[in-house]
Amino acid sequence: MNRYYAHMIDPFFTKLVYDLGLSPNMVTIISCFTGICSGLAFFYNYWILGAFLLQLHHFLDGADGNLARLTGKCTPFGAKLDKISDQVVRFVVFIAVATVVNTPVWAKVLFMITIYLDLAIVHFFVAPFTKQNSLIRSRWKEWFLEKGIIPGFDIFTVFFLISVFSVIGRLETVVYLVIIFKNLDWLYRVWECWRTSRIQLGRARLYK
Repeated sequence: MNRYYAHMIDPFFTKLVYDLGLSPNMVTIISCFTGICSGLAFFYNYWILGAFLLQLHHFLDGADGNLARLTGKCTPFGAKLDKISDQVVRFVVFIAVATVVNTPVWAKVLFMITIYLDLAIVHFFVAPFTKQNSLIRSRWKEWFLEKGIIPGFDIFTVFFLISVFSVIGRLETVVYLVIIFKNLDWLYRVWECWRTSRIQLGRARLYK
């Protein structure tokens, strides 16, 4: 999604904030403010405005990192600020979406649980595993990766779907899509880790 959409637009915003003389941290703060305003727009049923602001947040969220690398101003504080900003925006947007959509309560609750269950599993299990091990991927996934495409249901795909379905007035559809595909996504990633560990264990026994 990012490669064929956001990454094609990011350079424009990177140049814009560079020409304006903004620092990477200033861009991060503006990005956070834009994302929070997006959540508030969804909450007050200004869905099209929310969709626009959410995409603007997405582009600015990419521009701050690009600007930091371009100007040589990458700092631990900037990275921390960016992470905090991302989590604040996601919480506000997802709470707003869960509040306003016309779905049963169980779907709203499961939507929020899915978002944060995925975050916890990736942060505490998948990411540490992939730092210590080279994943052995399935052939179909290798094919996509060789083409420069990372198959997955990431947060930016979720933001894109929220924006699209907001514009057409079907925001509730996103709730069900997230419940289905986010859970499939983290389950597949856990399976990849398990499969890799099993293959590595088998190879270790073979060469003993």
